[in-house]
Amino acid sequence: MPPDISLIIPVFNNEAFLESSLGSARAQAGVLLEIIIIDDGSTDSSLSMIQAQAAEDPRIIVISQVNQGVSAARNAGLDRATGRWVAFLDGDDWLAPGSLAEWLQQAEKEQLECAICNGFSFKVDDPRPFYATQPRAILHKQPWGTIMTGTDWIAQSVRSREWPHYVWLQFCRRSVIEEARLRFRRDMIHEDIPWTIQLMLAVRRLGFFPTPRYGYRRNPTSLTRSHNTDHVRHRIASYLKVGELLQSLSIGQPYALKKALYTQILRELGHFLGLMRKGNVSRADRSRFASEFLAAGLPKVMLKSCSNYRELAAVFKAWYLCHIWKRQRS
Repeated sequence: MPPDISLIIPVFNNEAFLESSLGSARAQAGVLLEIIIIDDGSTDSSLSMIQAQAAEDPRIIVISQVNQGVSAARNAGLDRATGRWVAFLDGDDWLAPGSLAEWLQQAEKEQLECAICNGFSFKVDDPRPFYATQPRAILHKQPWGTIMTGTDWIAQSVRSREWPHYVWLQFCRRSVIEEARLRFRRDMIHEDIPWTIQLMLAVRRLGFFPTPRYGYRRNPTSLTRSHNTDHVRHRIASYLKVGELLQSLSIGQPYALKKALYTQILRELGHFLGLMRKGNVSRADRSRFASEFLAAGLPKVMLKSCSNYRELAAVFKAWYLCHIWKRQRS
């Protein structure tokens, strides 16, 4: 009999938090569970800690690979997964007791293909006492108590300005993932965005679980908070790729979905332009990214997203700045 759930945990240098994270995974009861832990070339004691826990728990499957990034690690986990459902847990995060059993019971009761779950954020070393205080939920504007298609959810989320493309809040039938041939893109930081869009294009019954069960650890040293030049450059390139991908995915879609994707392009490229203006970027890199932005025709797409004069002025300002930056090669 296959497991009910494959819990995929990518790990890279998480030794400080692994005891808490893996402990919360191993404590999940009431389901047939396989725990797939992918060590992505850690240089600390993470791998030995994982192997020690695997020796104690036959549900744990260990994959060790050279460092390739979180997308490659998650993909390795998906390739190995055999469960009917898939959930994700990052190596420094935490799952409340009974989360997986609760999600599974509700998802199967409602005959869902995927669910958007809820979580909370924390900074303390041990999240258990914090969780007991009923912390503030991450999501507030989801259509709790309803079932809809994934495409309707994209449009609804963009309208409500709460689009949670966090893979760790998704609980999905593995058959949907495999039938859609979904894997994470390895060439960008914001890999959750294309994954979520392509997943939702395939989902016909999407449900929503309001109780915050997933503990997300706020990490001040994460890549998305870094001001390192290479990291900023990578983030700029990723936002640009997201804009291009959203544009590509919008082709041939119904009007409501296309409009939602165009609106999201405007927001994602707002982050792109903010980093271009304020980030630690060389003139040569700024010129190259501006050239790519203009060559991709993204200003025209952004114009289609505008709903007021303020947004229209912002697009023209972006177009003007990118033309200026394009000429500043050194």
